[in-house]
Amino acid sequence: MSPATTGALPRVYVPNRSSNSVSVIDTVTLKEVDRFPVGRKPQHVVPSWDLKTLWVANNASGTNKGSVTPIEPKTGKPGHEIPVDDPYNMYFMPDGSAAVIVDEAYERLDLRDPHTMALKSAIPTPTCPGINHADFSADNAYAIFTCEYGAGGLLKV
Repeated sequence: MSPATTGALPRVYVPNRSSNSVSVIDTVTLKEVDRFPVGRKPQHVVPSWDLKTLWVANNASGTNKGSVTPIEPKTGKPGHEIPVDDPYNMYFMPDGSAAVIVDEAYERLDLRDPHTMALKSAIPTPTCPGINHADFSADNAYAIFTCEYGAGGLLKV
């Protein structure tokens, strides 16, 4: 494991859409040891590119009331929510220069500061309804995103 993970608690973080919360599971006892509120309709818990923060993507089901909630892996405690339009999913540029918010409802990818989540730019994706999961090429020259609605397909960015 990366040295950045030294001291992180052995936990699994489970987003609960119906209660707008995250359950914290101890991986040794397999018991819930904490539960805390987050924004509306949490979808995914994503590690930052440097592995120093976990981010909960609270997409608020297609409204503009979405947010991301940071979690400190060494304490398992959440920080303050940051408003973000529709963070259905979240990735980070391989060099750490930006967080990539998959803004499914608004059909775009938002490039944000990886620490403050301030919007840097947006990439419209109107030909990819239901933009969602992604992976970067081995040389980091492009990313491929799934298009989950309609006929499906892929989008190369």
